[in-house]
Order: sequence, then structure tokens, then C-alpha cells
Amino acid sequence: MKILTLIMGLFMFTTANTSANNTDTVQDSDGNIYRTVQIGEQVWLAENLRTTTFQTGSKVNTGYIPDDDASLLLRYGRLYDWHDVADQRNICPVGWRVASDDDWKALETAIGISDKEVNEEGWRGKNDIAITLKAEQPNTFFKRFKQAEVNTTHFSATPAGVKLGNWYITQGMYSEFWTSSTATDKKAYARTLAYAWWNSHKGEIRRAKLQKSHMFSVRCVKIQPK
Repeated sequence: MKILTLIMGLFMFTTANTSANNTDTVQDSDGNIYRTVQIGEQVWLAENLRTTTFQTGSKVNTGYIPDDDASLLLRYGRLYDWHDVADQRNICPVGWRVASDDDWKALETAIGISDKEVNEEGWRGKNDIAITLKAEQPNTFFKRFKQAEVNTTHFSATPAGVKLGNWYITQGMYSEFWTSSTATDKKAYARTLAYAWWNSHKGEIRRAKLQKSHMFSVRCVKIQPK
């Protein structure tokens, strides 16, 4: 009986700790609450950023809700241009920062992208590695995916689309994530996930230099103590 009680107690302790790790949250300057997830050595937001203020309380310049539809805010978050992303007032919750190009490389290495590929531009990754980051990836007429591997990281990426000037496009087809890393005067590094049935890169992650004026989704990483 004592042995059985000890085993049950250990099971309950393990379950409680696992549950706690899966429900850690953080709050931004607007009071929005986000789920978080550890991937490798990093802790990431498990949702797209949706704040309208910097840590200082001043307003961001962008922060577009997809389709101007408030019902989409929780699913897709807001879209920001790179200048808000890189602003020193910090768009992320206190203790967090916008993920850099190197942060994304660390995430990609943790999920299995090779050291050679991780530094390349364009579409990278083998064995449909990108689906481990996606909230969902339906099968298509042309390709079936191992559904048990979808969102195994709990990163929960959703295809929020992009805003290019006055045009909001590609909802349901693409996720575009800014990094905080500049590339040129007019371009910065970003990451792309594809979802459209006709796109052959749905299992890959694109690293590209894109126009800073475009509005994309944002993910933050927790600042680790030195």
C-alpha cells in the first residue's frame, strides 16, 4: 500500500508540473495575456503579438488587425511594420524582446534544420519540419502530412497574412514573421510559413530580406539572464 501511495504521489507531482509548464503566461503593456512555450533553450510566445503600446505606454504606429475584424484578433494577432518591431521602446512584454534572426536560427536548429541550411536564404528544412510549428496543416489533394507531427512544438503559428501598403492579402495562405534584425537600409530579415494547397514549400521555412514598410506578425522571446 505504501509503495502504491508513493507511485500515485509521484504521478500526481509529475502531472502537475507538466501542466504548469504548458500553461505559463505573460502579460503585455495593454494587459493581453499570452501562452508561452519552451523550444530548445528558448522561451517563446505561443501566440502572435497583439499589443498597441510599447513598454513605455506610448502608442505603436501600426498594429493592424487582419481584415479590420476584431473577432480575428485572438487567432491572428496584429500586423506591424519593422520600424515598430525594432523600436527601442520595446513592443514586447517586459522581460521579453522581438525575436532576432539569430533567435529564429536557434529555434530552427532546435527543431532539426541543419547547421548548413540554417544560415541560407530561401526555403529551408527537410522532412516537413515546418509543420511542427503550425497550429494546423490540412492534407491536400497533392500531399498528405503526418498529422501527429503538426504543432508538436506548440508554437501554434497561424496564417495571418500580410499588409502591404493599403492591401491586406494572403490570409489563410502565409505567415510572415518579422525579426528584429536589419539587413539593409530598406529591408530586414523575416520568416515565412506557407499553407496554401498549391504552394510546394509547406514543409519548409523561408528566410528572406523583406521591405521594412510591410506589416507582418511578431513573436517575442524571453530575455535570458546572463
